Amino acid sequence: MNARLLRLHLTARGVPGFAVGLAAVTVLAWCAGSWLASRSYFNGALARVPVVALAPLLAAILVGPTLGGADDDLERSTALRWRAWRAGHVLLAGLTIAAALSLAGLREPHTFGAYALVRNALGCTGMVAGAAALLGVRLAWLPAFGYVCAVYAAVPRQTDPVTALWAWPLQPSTSVTSWLPVVALFGLGVTAYVRFGPGATVFKSILDTFGPQRGHSGPRST
Repeated sequence: MNARLLRLHLTARGVPGFAVGLAAVTVLAWCAGSWLASRSYFNGALARVPVVALAPLLAAILVGPTLGGADDDLERSTALRWRAWRAGHVLLAGLTIAAALSLAGLREPHTFGAYALVRNALGCTGMVAGAAALLGVRLAWLPAFGYVCAVYAAVPRQTDPVTALWAWPLQPSTSVTSWLPVVALFGLGVTAYVRFGPGATVFKSILDTFGPQRGHSGPRST
């Protein structure tokens, strides 16, 4: 029964399509990284910075639509332990993305290779998961896309700890500070998604808490 439910869940969430997309992103990342690093007019392994920044972002965007079903309210009405299912879903997605993209950087894992790809995959997945709880599945890609693109456009060349905190997508994996915001983003994003589920339920909860209470309407007109 659990195996059947798992198959239904994966199919309903579009996971097969996500798997195909992730495979394509991984192959493209490997090809692009190898090509850039082999060009004599580029700076060796440092030329893989665009791949390290953009490949995890694209993979995390692909996982966004799988975080919600066709009818989230209908799913919540079932007797399943949805928090456990959400936790398993998003954790497995993050680990799958990290494992797949790490294959694209195994040749030189230390210099903008496998380790940096794993770090950025976890950070972007955490941002997408948190945004799915805050903004809904349709807009879950927006914060991660905007942030990574803004950091990439800023082109920070410093590797000091302060810069590494906000420019972590472009930092070498040897920067310990660059891993700190990633751990925070992944932890908070997964927690928010597991706790509230897909949809703008966080904002709804806040409005329900601080908004006008039902049942306390004004005096009835006669």
